[in-house]
Amino acid sequence: MAKAIRNVFKTDTLTLTECTDGYYLWDKVAGFNIAIHAKTEQQALIDGLDYYQRYHSKLKKEYKELYDKVESFLSQFDREED
Repeated sequence: MAKAIRNVFKTDTLTLTECTDGYYLWDKVAGFNIAIHAKTEQQALIDGLDYYQRYHSKLKKEYKELYDKVESFLSQFDREED
């Protein structure tokens, strides 16, 4: 198990911690580490950004699929324009 050496920085929602086996980036909002075992502080931040870019892309795709299904359903009915 990794042991914490020092907190590099801490905000209301993020904590970057140097541990015996690398850097960890804890996201309080997500409730888990978005970067683990990173070799450098910069790599931990890049890993965190990469995680959120992939997550955003996934949500964007799911939103589009849901939007298309709703539009397909609504197209079956007459919709009045305001």
